[in-house]
Amino acid sequence: MKIRILFLLVFVFSIQVSAQKVFSLKSPNSEKLKKEFIKSNSQMNTILTYLEANYKATTQKTNVLKDSEMGGVECGFTKKFEFGIQYTYHNCGEAAPMKEEIVFPKTKIIELKKWVEKIYKSEPDSNQNIWYPNKNEYGPKDKEVGCYYKIKQTKGKSIIETFCGC
Repeated sequence: MKIRILFLLVFVFSIQVSAQKVFSLKSPNSEKLKKEFIKSNSQMNTILTYLEANYKATTQKTNVLKDSEMGGVECGFTKKFEFGIQYTYHNCGEAAPMKEEIVFPKTKIIELKKWVEKIYKSEPDSNQNIWYPNKNEYGPKDKEVGCYYKIKQTKGKSIIETFCGC
């Protein structure tokens, strides 16, 4: 009798574990995102659009910032998605650079680099960036104006920081 109960408990536990979703970093469709960006007259937030299309949001925008210099327009926020994904956007102040931070569950560097390259390719004029030697940083060849992507790894998370501007 005890063996049957133990077997039943192990069986039920194994079903629950196998039914849980496992995170996988979905590959961005660069061409589709680029077309949407152009159609939006360069107003679309590419990374946020990618996240909303591929992962279920668990919050609305939080920590919303308003830019007093620009008439109170929204200039920053955080939004969370399933698997603990967190997206933070900041572009407050006149001539301020656009900054984004995306927190993913721990993911292999090679997958993150492919993701960064595909996100970058979804932007117009996206043929200027390279991976800097011995760094997990992707930016303009001349290290001047453009968008920079930096990958950071912690014990349980992978973080991608973007910086676009001068």
